[in-house]
Amino acid sequence: MKITEETGVVQIKKQGPPSVLEYSKQIVGEPGNGEVLIRHKAIALNFVDVLFRNGSFPVNQLPAIIGVEAAGVVEAVGENVVHLKEGDRVVYFFSIGAYAERRLINASDLIKIPDNIHFDEAASLMAKGLTARMLIKQAYAIKPGDVVIVHAAAGGVGSLVSRWAKALGAQVIGTVGSSSKKERVLQAGIDHVIALDKEDLGVAVHAIIHGEGVQAVFDGVGKATFEESVKLIKIGGTAVLYGNASGAPSIDQKLLTANQIKLVRPALGQYLPDRESVDTASAELFEAFSTGILGKIEPTIYHLSDVAKAHQDLESSQTTGSVIFHP
Repeated sequence: MKITEETGVVQIKKQGPPSVLEYSKQIVGEPGNGEVLIRHKAIALNFVDVLFRNGSFPVNQLPAIIGVEAAGVVEAVGENVVHLKEGDRVVYFFSIGAYAERRLINASDLIKIPDNIHFDEAASLMAKGLTARMLIKQAYAIKPGDVVIVHAAAGGVGSLVSRWAKALGAQVIGTVGSSSKKERVLQAGIDHVIALDKEDLGVAVHAIIHGEGVQAVFDGVGKATFEESVKLIKIGGTAVLYGNASGAPSIDQKLLTANQIKLVRPALGQYLPDRESVDTASAELFEAFSTGILGKIEPTIYHLSDVAKAHQDLESSQTTGSVIFHP
């Protein structure tokens, strides 16, 4: 391994549309104290990447390499790194700077990948899978017999939430933005799927639950779905708002109070405050995947140099499931 070897990176010199993403070459350097040098094998595309790129989230310094999740192989370790060695297969789920062939990263951010899990699967799974676990086990703990609505059920997080909730004994009503995605979600074994481009959410849900109300709604879409969804929650139920892909929704606080609906707006960091919690959650996620609960992970793959096209496709809802880059 040559420390002076140039590595491909994608950086932004300003925030804006996908066209601000530029592929170039940089020299990485040697790992410092507590750091490792990692060669990426698979890099995830998450919606948070779009928010860093377009200016919704601040970037401390420009130019910047964005991206927060990837899997790869340790190439070198710095001083005081004792739990990792050269050749280890590792993954991380939130450390900005992932859009690169090789990078330096804090060793404490890395999780070892079990031998039975491929790099593509690990990169596709970690952030979305840990988020899904948080949603159905902590933000609202699914109980057998619950009826729940999962929005964007064809998406990376929504598909995992749907499958995991089903495995825990819930009846799952999934929604998709386009009719073209409906069959895919049904094939995953979800009880009911509503295509919002052709079906009215309230009418379709009432036909399923007959006015009973659902125990919980898991909504990462926001403005386009949340207001109507709250009306479908039974008294004492829970609204889990974990994303605003369509924009921030208006929240009817009077309705929430009148119906004793608990509004939860979870962030993954709240539920993973230390190394022990990360290790426990990761082990549960790997187990759920290995036993088939989460189904097959078959990501859409782009080359890292095609990152702008991938961002365009994600923002225009042309993708389903997980999207990853190969360096």
